[in-house]
Amino acid sequence: MLVAERPRQPEEQQGLSPEQEQQYGALFRLRFVATVGFLIAAGAGRHDAEDAVQSAFVQLARAWESVTHPEAWLRTTAWRMWLKAKDKHKTWSSDPADLPEAGVPDPCGNIAEQVDLVRLLRQLPALQRTVMAFEIDGATPAQTAEALGVPSANVRQNLRRARQNLERMLGEQDQGGTR
Repeated sequence: MLVAERPRQPEEQQGLSPEQEQQYGALFRLRFVATVGFLIAAGAGRHDAEDAVQSAFVQLARAWESVTHPEAWLRTTAWRMWLKAKDKHKTWSSDPADLPEAGVPDPCGNIAEQVDLVRLLRQLPALQRTVMAFEIDGATPAQTAEALGVPSANVRQNLRRARQNLERMLGEQDQGGTR
């Protein structure tokens, strides 16, 4: 479970204490860009990903005291918010203009490699792309299964297929001289 099974008492303070604000701020600085990148790798456009992550952080602030694993909770909540918005607006973007700009802080390394990775991921079937995005973001297969509402075996099988497809695509690029 990502959230403790303890209901909020009406007399509990609704805002964050100064210590909680520091923890929340540290998590925000650590995970905002990474979580946006996770959603982009899963197929979101940059703006949709930023909106979903921002909304997830707002929800996290409200539920801070009851959340036991904030990073996993944030990833799952941002994912679900993006899906909800995607279904509402039907904006499954594969427009290269939605990829992160080079000026965006990049905690994962070379931006060119990330753009290449996103392009490869977008060639995968939706479920394979999704489980790979969760994997790249550090989620375990069990966390991914819980977030997606599918059995862990399905996640592991789709991870295996995604890796095989990515290996095949990279091999084709190498043979074609694209890289």
